[in-house]
Amino acid sequence: MAHAISLHDYAAAGEPGLFARARKALADYQAYRAVLDELKALSDRELSDLGISRLNIRDVARQAAYGA
Repeated sequence: MAHAISLHDYAAAGEPGLFARARKALADYQAYRAVLDELKALSDRELSDLGISRLNIRDVARQAAYGA
């Protein structure tokens, strides 16, 4: 008797499936781009009020999206 394993079986075992990891990666990237675009739209004065240098925008966006 053959046994078929579905993607649901892997998720139930506590292993995040390929599609779940891909969805999370896409959502993280979309969050990164949203923060990056929002910060880039601010003026230098507004960034200064937030304590962010224009050179640090990517680092701030990366930390906001990925927590790294």
